[in-house]
Amino acid sequence: MLDLQPQSVTHEGVTQQILGMQQLGPDGLSEQWLLGACGDLHWTLLARSLGQDSLRFQSADGRPLYAAFCATRIDLASSGSLLGEHISIHSEIAAATGPKIGSRHVLRHRGRVIGSLLMLSTFVAHDETGSNRRIMRARPSGSCTLPAAGPDLMALDHRARQTSRRHRGHAMPLANAKRIDPSYALDFNAVGLLYFPSFSRFAESAQQSPRPLRMREVVYLGNLDAGEALYVHRSKAETLIAGPDGRILAQARDERAA
Repeated sequence: MLDLQPQSVTHEGVTQQILGMQQLGPDGLSEQWLLGACGDLHWTLLARSLGQDSLRFQSADGRPLYAAFCATRIDLASSGSLLGEHISIHSEIAAATGPKIGSRHVLRHRGRVIGSLLMLSTFVAHDETGSNRRIMRARPSGSCTLPAAGPDLMALDHRARQTSRRHRGHAMPLANAKRIDPSYALDFNAVGLLYFPSFSRFAESAQQSPRPLRMREVVYLGNLDAGEALYVHRSKAETLIAGPDGRILAQARDERAA
């Protein structure tokens, strides 16, 4: 189980983890587990920074808010057999540009870094329609002072903003794309949004390479309503994920072991 131990300031923490089947895949750490686990750590550190124990965020007028991810970058080293081993996850949260909050998670096994994850989020809310297509940015009722994000998080923030500008107003042709029908029970989260780790799984389905993943960077640009299909198209190392109208929902880029 995850056991987050806060350090002397609320924007840092160290998590101890025993690695079992849930945490591992054929080539080492499971990308899906790591995204979900560190997503929870990100939200926990964010809540503590805001001075609250609950992970339920709200605006000043009482509307529910969600800390939605704008971008993630995972880097994985060759690690060998890890089943039953103990690792530590060193996490810290920081302020990026504008309303965005970043976190950095470093995984160590017996003192050696075996992976890292960078995450950027911003608070969003549903509008009166409740549609995932109409998510809007919002501000939480509380406030906090965070240290400035380091160069790696700021570089991810810069790339994410460039990606957003490049795809704004453009649609992806669907003729040669792979159709995927997300599962409501498996791919959507507790507030009805398409859960961010699912985007990595969709991107992987476009390639299914036998070579181990070394890096994947995903920029999240939109969401999908339950019951809608999405479409995935890969070109070289880049994968685009779009809704049924061609609206681009995410861009993923990966690197593989030689």
